[in-house]
Amino acid sequence: MGVFLFVLSATGLYAEERKNEEIIIVSESWADATEKDGTGLYWDIMRQIYEPLGYNVTNFTTNYSRSVYLVQTQKMDIFLGSYIDEQEDILYPRWHFDAEHVAAAYKPSVIKDWQGQESLQGRTVGWVKGYGYDEYLVRTDFAIQEVKNRRQGLSLVDSERIDMLIDAYSEIEEAFQENNKVDRRDFAVSVLTNLKLYPGFSDSERGKALRDIYDKRFELLLYNGQIATLFEQYEWEFFPFEVTSDK
Repeated sequence: MGVFLFVLSATGLYAEERKNEEIIIVSESWADATEKDGTGLYWDIMRQIYEPLGYNVTNFTTNYSRSVYLVQTQKMDIFLGSYIDEQEDILYPRWHFDAEHVAAAYKPSVIKDWQGQESLQGRTVGWVKGYGYDEYLVRTDFAIQEVKNRRQGLSLVDSERIDMLIDAYSEIEEAFQENNKVDRRDFAVSVLTNLKLYPGFSDSERGKALRDIYDKRFELLLYNGQIATLFEQYEWEFFPFEVTSDK
């Protein structure tokens, strides 16, 4: 009992020391994950990791490329939604917090015989500026055209100025709902691969410390069931972890 009380006291003291220390986490705004109002699965995961230690977590939303820039230049601490080693001058943890289906939106009238990643051969492929999908796909000879946003990308596919738009499956479907200038029935959306999503930390002593805390706390929350509870609360599409009792 004495040891248990000591641990509780030490945890409380540590939290008190961190009470006024702010962590700024930045992300693109994704539905149910990183909403602009501070709600969402990913925001909740990060709060569960840091706030019990006494940190004050502040959320900020902007586009993806600016999110990366703000952490690379150490103006903010963490950005969300990166593939492993995707960005330079960024520290990556051991644990991912989610995974996503990466898909291609295309017109079957243009690509008549879809063959997965082989269908990229000789094509003009678009994705949102700052995303480095070419690092994670089987490299074939295709041209890359970066776009401002997914709505623009779908319009370019629709007008046949590019052959396909690559992005997360859920983001493509959401973009169809936001772009009333294209007809979803003219498109096919096919999964290319699955990629794990990580937080990216500033390449600094502070970033290293926050990364180490993230890995330790995420593993704890994963194996005590709190991460699964959050995924269930948000009715998430799938749970990208294999958790066994004999870890």
